[in-house]
Amino acid sequence: MKFPRLPDTLSTHDNLLLMRLLTKNVFRQLWRQRLFTLLNVLGLAISISACWVIYHIVSYEYSFDDRLPDKALTYRLVTGLAFDGKESYNGGVSAPIYQAVREQVPGAKRVVPVFRQWINAVNIPGQKPLDQEEFKGIVATDAAYFDMIPYTWLAGNPATAFHAPENVVLTESRARNYFGTLTPEAMIGKVLVYNGKDQKTVSGIVKDLDYPTEFTAKEFFFLPPKTYPLGDWTNTNGSEQLYLQIDNRADTSRVLAQISNIAQGKWDENMAERKLPNTVRRWFRLLPLEESHFSTYVREMDVRKASKPVMRGLIGLGALLIILACINYINLSTALIPQRSRSIGVRKILGGNSGNIIKGILTETFVIVLLAVACSLFLTKTAYSFLGNIIPDGMHDHAGGWGIIGFLAALLLGITLLSGGYPAWLISKVKPIGLIQRHGTLHRNGGGGVGLRKVLIVFQFVIAQVFIVGAIVMGSQLNYNLKKDMGFDKEAVVLVNIPWKLQRDSVYRDKHFVLAEELKKESGIQAISLGREPMSDGYSSSMFENRAVQAKEPVRRQVYKKWVDTAYIHLYNMQLIAGRNLRASDTTNEYIINETAVRELGFASPQDAIGQLTGQIFAPQHPIVGVVKDFHLRDFHTAIEPVALMADKKNVGTLNIKLNSADPDTWQQTLKKVEQKWYAMYPSGSFAYKFYDETLDAMYKQERNQSRLVNLATVIAIVISCLGLFGLAVLIAFQRTKEIGIRKVLGATVAGIAQMLMSDFAKLILIALLIASPIAWWGMNRWLEGFVYRVEIEWWVFVVSGAVAIFIAMLTVSFQAIRAALANPVKSLRTV
Repeated sequence: MKFPRLPDTLSTHDNLLLMRLLTKNVFRQLWRQRLFTLLNVLGLAISISACWVIYHIVSYEYSFDDRLPDKALTYRLVTGLAFDGKESYNGGVSAPIYQAVREQVPGAKRVVPVFRQWINAVNIPGQKPLDQEEFKGIVATDAAYFDMIPYTWLAGNPATAFHAPENVVLTESRARNYFGTLTPEAMIGKVLVYNGKDQKTVSGIVKDLDYPTEFTAKEFFFLPPKTYPLGDWTNTNGSEQLYLQIDNRADTSRVLAQISNIAQGKWDENMAERKLPNTVRRWFRLLPLEESHFSTYVREMDVRKASKPVMRGLIGLGALLIILACINYINLSTALIPQRSRSIGVRKILGGNSGNIIKGILTETFVIVLLAVACSLFLTKTAYSFLGNIIPDGMHDHAGGWGIIGFLAALLLGITLLSGGYPAWLISKVKPIGLIQRHGTLHRNGGGGVGLRKVLIVFQFVIAQVFIVGAIVMGSQLNYNLKKDMGFDKEAVVLVNIPWKLQRDSVYRDKHFVLAEELKKESGIQAISLGREPMSDGYSSSMFENRAVQAKEPVRRQVYKKWVDTAYIHLYNMQLIAGRNLRASDTTNEYIINETAVRELGFASPQDAIGQLTGQIFAPQHPIVGVVKDFHLRDFHTAIEPVALMADKKNVGTLNIKLNSADPDTWQQTLKKVEQKWYAMYPSGSFAYKFYDETLDAMYKQERNQSRLVNLATVIAIVISCLGLFGLAVLIAFQRTKEIGIRKVLGATVAGIAQMLMSDFAKLILIALLIASPIAWWGMNRWLEGFVYRVEIEWWVFVVSGAVAIFIAMLTVSFQAIRAALANPVKSLRTV
């Protein structure tokens, strides 16, 4: 019998009719297989939401200063420093260099100094002082700054507003903070007094930059040219930064060489004049502005940076989650081929060509992906509420615009082709007779690509188990970081920051010690200490030397300094292993050092160091009066370093309070009393405290965020994998209906049948564990290499990972397996 065939070409009307029938057939098919449609939509929606969030984060981090003209020609000069063979980069420069570069380096088209200003008080004459502890975002620069960054001027004349030391230009947000609802024009001419003495007149108001940028200043002082002393050339200050825009015809390496030659001559001249050895190697680097936001190796204050390896990791994570969801779709689609075989076979016999069948399958895929994108709108909004600490500040204001639309469109097309391409090709290549034969090959093996499906299931669980191992190891390391003995007692320690203006104001300076004496009377307080910064925060370093060593040259090492008082080592329960405690002093006149400093400075033993003189190479030497056991000044990424403790009443910035650890129920009551006495002493100074554990948590914020991301990725990977596993369990149970019926008739138990159905999946997951274990071990060892003090990856981690994966997978499959085993064999053996 011959079947009529469709003509080779169709009219427009026929094409429209065919399209209508195709669309109707697509939705009929999706509804008929609604369980699998739902599983596919959920899996894809979860992965698309994750990719959406990742794209938002990555695009935000890479968009810094994209709107800046000549961004590709803009550089920041950073200073390289080498002490004791240890190299580091400082984001600052020596102050005099900007004038020398401007005058002597012709390739530098624009030279822009940006010097941070430390302001602790701003007053408007005739008004109440502004209630702020520290005024941030204030810089000194010159007119070149506004040439480099095209601010929109709301008031003032750009040509004349920034040419005198008594002028100040404000951004709109800072001006509103000072002058409220006045119009920008009315703000011009207003007077501001800084630090109680420097009077400046508002000469311009500019609109805040409305895009991600590292130029976050809100207030601009004019920086006039001046003659700097020679000694300033050797002072590298992180607050003093220098930007350059290079002529597009200039060679950046030549520009850098010219700058280096200028500075090196001044450094050598300064050392010769002071008759001092040049113990510090310095050099410069022209850091492209395009890389500045990712320059995590450059030390800077109050600057949030992004990490390119983390960005690449996020992109890889998003790709993996999309692949996992696509694998689900491919597995379920190929497994459904036998159930669709007759309808597809009939269509091919009636003249439907492979192209039309592929179009139909891809259209189904497109509709499913489109539904997943729609669902991801809700999931993405929900995800942002759970990722508050991970989302970068300011990202919510960065909508992404057409970039997001383009990304989603590319994702929609890419997933459609990746997920639907293989099933469509597999169906289209099978002969019609093979599709409609009830007992053909397709039916016996459960659809094309059985081997591929097993490979894909293994791949899914390899990824899931790598994430599980990662989550366990990261959690173990974070717990180790927080629980390991740091060499001092941090329990029940509260830190109260003394505001900047109270530190610098001579009226309040002596009151710090009066307050400390008052607080000692409280029964809920065990100890009080005044120091410059908390134990593991706010450190600085200098080159110390030991001249007592019997050698031609004194031993010189970089030593970290902390200003403390006589109660400090007692409060933190630091172990004094030689010598005595510090004595109270208005100036530094003696040191306590740690064991590492003893070794680094060349002393034979802690006892040998007592009484020896040491100190900075450019400063007077003072005796070492005590040695304490080593303690961790910084996080566990860094080895314990040499530290010198010194007393200096002028260097006080933190009130350390040791609460009564035996009675934590009274802590809040004690802190309320501390607050009352604080305000009695400092009526205008705000009171804020934090427990030391919070400082420790902040040290590992990045690792904590990484751990949260891995935990979230683990959950998503497991959920997506289990959605696919559940769908396959349903299909396999359906395809083996008659086999199960025959086994039950022959006496098989429910438990035996369920075990038979589940065993195949268990084998695949065990194979995945064998593959995942070395991958996870290698990856987590690479991550742990960033810690000097770290946990070891134990064998039980992989056992737990495998057990978790098998348990979750079996739990997913067991419901359908038991349901199939309980089915009535009469119904399953009935001839259709």
